[in-house]
Amino acid sequence: VSYGQYISVLCTRVEMFKNLLSAVGWGDLPASFGFHVGEKVELPYSWRWELRKGTKKADGSTVSIFFLAKKDLESQAVASAKNAIQMAKMLRHTYVVKTHDSLEVEGGFYIVTEEVTPLLCLQATDAEDRKPAVWGLFEAFEALGFVHQSGFAHGLMGPASIFVTSKGEYRLGAFDLCRKGADAQALIGQRRNCCPHILGWPDPPPYLLDATAPTIGIDLWGAATLMAFVFGTAKTGSRGTEFRLDMTKDAQDIPPELRKSFQDLAKPGPLRGRNPILDVTQLPFFQENPTIRVMGFLGSLHIRSSEEKDTFFEHLLGFLDDVSIPIQTRQILPHLLEAQRFPGQEAAQVLPAILKIGTRLSPEEFKEKVAPLVAQLFAAPDRAIRYRLLSSLGEMIDHLDDDMINDKIFPECMNGFSDSNGPIREATVKSLIFFVPRLKAKIVEGKVIKLLVKVMQDSESSIRTNAVICCGRISGQLSPAVASQTLAQVLTAGLKDPFAPCRKAALQTLAACSTVFSDEELATKMLPQICCRLVDQDPNVSETAFSVLHTLQEEVRRLLEEKRALAVTNGVGGKVDSATAAAGPTSDGREQGGWSWSFSTVGSVVGDKIMGSINRAKSEAETATSPTPAPAPTQSSSTSYAATPARPAPPAPQQAVSVSSAPARVPGAGMALSSGARTSSKTQSDGWGDDSDDFGAPGAAPAAAWGDDGEFWDEFGDAPKQAAPAAGTLPKKDSGLSIKSAPATSKPATAAAAAPKAKPVAIATPLKLGEDDEDFWKEFDM
Repeated sequence: VSYGQYISVLCTRVEMFKNLLSAVGWGDLPASFGFHVGEKVELPYSWRWELRKGTKKADGSTVSIFFLAKKDLESQAVASAKNAIQMAKMLRHTYVVKTHDSLEVEGGFYIVTEEVTPLLCLQATDAEDRKPAVWGLFEAFEALGFVHQSGFAHGLMGPASIFVTSKGEYRLGAFDLCRKGADAQALIGQRRNCCPHILGWPDPPPYLLDATAPTIGIDLWGAATLMAFVFGTAKTGSRGTEFRLDMTKDAQDIPPELRKSFQDLAKPGPLRGRNPILDVTQLPFFQENPTIRVMGFLGSLHIRSSEEKDTFFEHLLGFLDDVSIPIQTRQILPHLLEAQRFPGQEAAQVLPAILKIGTRLSPEEFKEKVAPLVAQLFAAPDRAIRYRLLSSLGEMIDHLDDDMINDKIFPECMNGFSDSNGPIREATVKSLIFFVPRLKAKIVEGKVIKLLVKVMQDSESSIRTNAVICCGRISGQLSPAVASQTLAQVLTAGLKDPFAPCRKAALQTLAACSTVFSDEELATKMLPQICCRLVDQDPNVSETAFSVLHTLQEEVRRLLEEKRALAVTNGVGGKVDSATAAAGPTSDGREQGGWSWSFSTVGSVVGDKIMGSINRAKSEAETATSPTPAPAPTQSSSTSYAATPARPAPPAPQQAVSVSSAPARVPGAGMALSSGARTSSKTQSDGWGDDSDDFGAPGAAPAAAWGDDGEFWDEFGDAPKQAAPAAGTLPKKDSGLSIKSAPATSKPATAAAAAPKAKPVAIATPLKLGEDDEDFWKEFDM
């Protein structure tokens, strides 16, 4: 193909493309037109204007483009389109659709506006939001009131003339019939041609043509239809053109505060200088609505005084609870982010509301809009901002990235531990509850623990108290060894703190975190410190100490019982070989081989010695009182404790004896098993005997149950001091530790005339230990 033929084909195709663009009206757009025309938006109703998506060439921002082709267009429609372009340029109001550009070319008319969606489209509203759009209705009424106040009649007022921005704001548009001095009849006639056609929706009523009806009566009726649409869709749950508008039935859905106004708008009378739309917006229903109050103030924030701003932001968090979430996230938050940039106190004032709304964003939106601001504010030196951030950390911590927390936010927060301002230090300590689960283990163990222990020396008592509580709260996030060591240090300091609430907090924290410690740590470290608090000067601390002491006693008991059960299980039903039995007690204080945990090696041998002395004393007493005494077998003191069977403890006495009622103890008079007057039966001689016989009869000579006091204590070295000895001497003790009776020189008083006399025990001087006794103590290196 030659070069000339190629150029000819190319020109032909370009001409064909121009013709195609001319058919849709785009071919004659000038190069200076700063927008790209995009795809068409499908509308759920029939309208002669075509809505298309568009982008701005300069920055790629999205816009909406309204296009009306001139082909086959009547002269009246052309005049309406030109009027729409003119009014779009002329009317400037917050709640009127903002126009970027407009253009009339050979192919048609173009109006470029901010990105909007017709209210009657399904995507214009949130399906989950079932609250009536009171704020949107207020915006539309404000815009219409502005048009009327300017001397214009809108002509197409109604749900079809309302457009919704990407933030959910209502905007008034469709100014095809908007003009001054319009005739009511002409407006109603042209409305049928210009207004979108919606199946099943009512047409303007005939009474709007009455002589008493105002020129703007068509607008007032349209405002009533918008009111019925807003409250009717909220009640029924239907959206867009799915809702069937019925002015008679829908009146029941109107709030009682607006029903009279609704009726006045639906059937308007003479105005007499009034502006009915603005009068409706001044009703308490609108003026006291939380959303309207918040949005109205934020819209004029730049002209408000400092006092007004302080009062507003102080109550803002309470207002937000009554505002729908879409309005919070899409409308209020952008205003607050803009206000935060203002210098001065406003940055700290708006921060709590920003953080509260930010928690309701999706993770992607929070990361895009709020997270960079949070990281930036943590680095700010303003204490008010830092305090607000720390106080709101619990609500937003889940939305922050781990890397941002570890690398940007927490390093800035560490300065708060040494801040000279007490509230900042306290808020920093409290924030650890939220920071620690998200921090790396290296940071926690290397920095956080040291800072927390150091805080226990803070001069502020409330900070020390919060440090104790914080330590208990984060203990579950630490390794067992670190948690045990840290809690021990912090709780020890807390239990000795001069501030009573701090001591009480330490006790309560110990009770809540007792599982961190072992039974040995509880018994040897923690319980002694609790006992010191039993006599605390503060009654609340003392009562708490008693309660915690009881709780930890049960905990220690449970742990010990688990150890015993484990020891029995490991010993295969309690059968332990001789090597294990001879090994003595285990490291936890209990003997191996199933021996009682409460006896150590010393306790076992001493127990054997004591029990042997009791048995020998009992046999000697029976020998002295019985006509036919039986010889008591002796037992060598060198017998191994491991081979000695357990002996039962002596039975409890039948009746407690007060010290004041008992006679003075004399040498050789111990706990009697039976008196000399009551040895007639074996049964009576067993046990502790009769209290009245042993202690009540003066001068009675009871047999010694423990042996002589001096002889018993001889085994352990120095004997305790005795009363002045009576005449007589103690018998010499043999190597078998058996006691021999000797005749006594003093005669005891007779308890009963018929009772046989028992051979008294002679008193002797204490003897030295025998060889076996010396061997006994050698076992303990004494």
